[in-house]
Amino acid sequence: MGRIILKILTFSFSLIAFSASTQEIWQESFSVPEKGIWGNGTGNIESDFSGITNWTLEYSGLSLNTPESYAKTISTSGGRFEAHNIDGEVVWRSEWIDISGMGKTDIALTVAETGSGANTETKYLNVFYRLDEGDEIPFHENSENAGNWGSVVAACKSLEGNTLQIVCYMSTYYSADKVILDDVIVMAEEKYYPPAEPGELLLSEVLFNPLPDGKDYVEIYNNSEREIPVKTLFLASRDKDLQLTQLHDLSGKKYLLPPKSYLAITEDTSGVFPFFYIKCRPCFQQVTRMASFNNDEDYVVLLNENREILDELYYSEKMHSPFLADVEGVSLERVSFSVPANAPGNWHSASGDAGYGTPGYVNSQAGKELSGKPKVIFEPEAFSPNHDGYKDEYLIRYELNTPGYVGNIKIFDAAGRFVQYLAQNEILGTNGEFVWNGEDETGSRQPIGVYVVVVEIFNTEGEIHRFKNGVVLTDILE
Repeated sequence: MGRIILKILTFSFSLIAFSASTQEIWQESFSVPEKGIWGNGTGNIESDFSGITNWTLEYSGLSLNTPESYAKTISTSGGRFEAHNIDGEVVWRSEWIDISGMGKTDIALTVAETGSGANTETKYLNVFYRLDEGDEIPFHENSENAGNWGSVVAACKSLEGNTLQIVCYMSTYYSADKVILDDVIVMAEEKYYPPAEPGELLLSEVLFNPLPDGKDYVEIYNNSEREIPVKTLFLASRDKDLQLTQLHDLSGKKYLLPPKSYLAITEDTSGVFPFFYIKCRPCFQQVTRMASFNNDEDYVVLLNENREILDELYYSEKMHSPFLADVEGVSLERVSFSVPANAPGNWHSASGDAGYGTPGYVNSQAGKELSGKPKVIFEPEAFSPNHDGYKDEYLIRYELNTPGYVGNIKIFDAAGRFVQYLAQNEILGTNGEFVWNGEDETGSRQPIGVYVVVVEIFNTEGEIHRFKNGVVLTDILE
């Protein structure tokens, strides 16, 4: 109990440097002991960083000659980081801390030493910060600490940026000396952002019937020209009386949603990442709770901090393409942001070549300002799948004026013998591509020669479009 009280007192003294209007956004008090490095008595270095995600330690070129030589967390005073009898230098770095949604940001940390050693070249703990991956800058107060300095609070104030990292250089050579890092605290003033208004944030994509072991997700799009805090938003559903229900906030690791960007919300990214092409992992917000959206039909409601509705979708599994035999694991994507969410035909099944979902980035069924008939582009005229990095693949690109098309792509040899399907009753997006690597359906490389590619696309309106092209499969292209 005494250790815990001492830790609380030390933590409280560190807070003196902060103004009353700030709030804690990050801290590291080193409460988990025995994390770091130490000698094993044979000249080798042992280490344990398991479970540590807030910070890293750099120690190349270091010598730890005895088991009593270490740079690690210990349990003294409720937990702290110590360097003892190390022949060289260690560098402690915090993770990159998101301060993008904050105003002025302050840092304070405890820097201490014990022992009689006064050599400033071998006994020191110097403290720096970095903003937005820029240069290391000394703290404003007590940045350089060497020799016998006792215990001080190193601090800096009024920092502004998007990301922040804290960097500490430590060294102590004599066996009777230690340098100590403790109670690293980041405080900040929160910026004021006006509440989001209807039309600024829009529902963009919904997965309500995931595959087994998968999770629902809802994607939103920032249609405005300003940053909007995510934690001030809410997702909800409606009950049978159309009253809002299961209303949960979207707070999580990501704080701000930049303009013209996408954000996918889910309770568990491990229930999404394995099942889809993930182009932007930072474009996800994992939340503590989210409404349980029904597999057959339901409402998805997006609200601001004042519980005003920003956008709302009533969905039904019947909105999926009728060409799909199974809609499990297939998301519904919004076609256009310029018309209301519930406008007829404004949602469609995600395309097969996009992996049946595009969480965190532009929809495969996004509306295009195209006119006329569908367009298919074949290239190159000859390809050599010999993995030399030059024209190794044959590409079939398509552009469609509306969603709702289904495609078949077949490959034949010069004698008319079937080689393989690149697409068979595949749900198409408004644009995309398919790739042939020169193999048949068994994975066998096909011989050099001329091949014919036949593309057929059709929709529920009875429109059918066919395209054909010849390509030469060769071995060496110059």
